[in-house]
Amino acid sequence: AAALMPRNRAEIGHAALLSITAGIAEELGFRLYLPLLVALVTGSAGLGFGVATVLFAAMHRYQGWAGILATGAIGVLLAAVYLMTGKLWVAMLLHILIDLNGLVLRPLLGGAGRVSASGASPS
Repeated sequence: AAALMPRNRAEIGHAALLSITAGIAEELGFRLYLPLLVALVTGSAGLGFGVATVLFAAMHRYQGWAGILATGAIGVLLAAVYLMTGKLWVAMLLHILIDLNGLVLRPLLGGAGRVSASGASPS
């Protein structure tokens, strides 16, 4: 996962766009479409959310077992938020904020914003 972390200001902007895109697209896919599809095929909404959560976690296997377990737990949380509020945009917003924290805020606090847009360190 370290290779995905932004190293300069330009990459911080790309990471922010990735965070927004992932938050919207992954919530549409893993909290709406996939659970609905599985529920329509099997008749079980619970199975739909279970399958979607397992696949959501597995999709993050590049992060290792800790990442799989963490994203699985986050997937359960986001599904619960969606089911409790009935509003997918709330889960999307939370997902975006989680990703912005990991891909933008933490790298900025770690110094990624102090390098030039070209990637060179300031002299």
